[in-house]
Amino acid sequence: MAEICLKSRAVLRTPIGPVSVTACKTGVHNINLTAATEIPGKKFAVAVTEAPDHWPGPLRKCVDWLTVYFKDAKAANQMPLPPFHRPTAKTDSFTYKVWETLTNQVQCGETVSYGQLAAMAGNDKACRAVGGAMRANQIPILMPCHRVTKSDGALGNYMAGKGNTLKKWLLEHEGAVVK
Repeated sequence: MAEICLKSRAVLRTPIGPVSVTACKTGVHNINLTAATEIPGKKFAVAVTEAPDHWPGPLRKCVDWLTVYFKDAKAANQMPLPPFHRPTAKTDSFTYKVWETLTNQVQCGETVSYGQLAAMAGNDKACRAVGGAMRANQIPILMPCHRVTKSDGALGNYMAGKGNTLKKWLLEHEGAVVK
């Protein structure tokens, strides 16, 4: 019988709007972003607006990581990522391989096309599958699906097209060149 996760949630006030993080003692389950149409300036204090009575370690680590990220993305990327907990993910799947490749090989300030990421993950013909893996990503920013672009460098279809302002802000915040 599978272990039932006791999840806790924290909500942060960030430059991109509210960010909700859900985690258990094993790792981060979800990060929910809003599809912002306007992003305020970079001078913005990150604050926890909602927090659980008890913080499991991975939730505290994620909140700390995100707080640093929104102040200085490159500094955050020098920190270890909090552990993830994806109990339904199949570790032998192509989706999982794409997630691992993206997280470990595409650095802050870099972008990669869907086709390039497919090749990096071992199947250069699977760019549509990479798109599916990006849509299934439950921990954006930590697993940086915003760094995946179209082959011509255009943003693509972040958060079903509603989040392209957000994607552009995240990439510029990291120092990437954006079309």
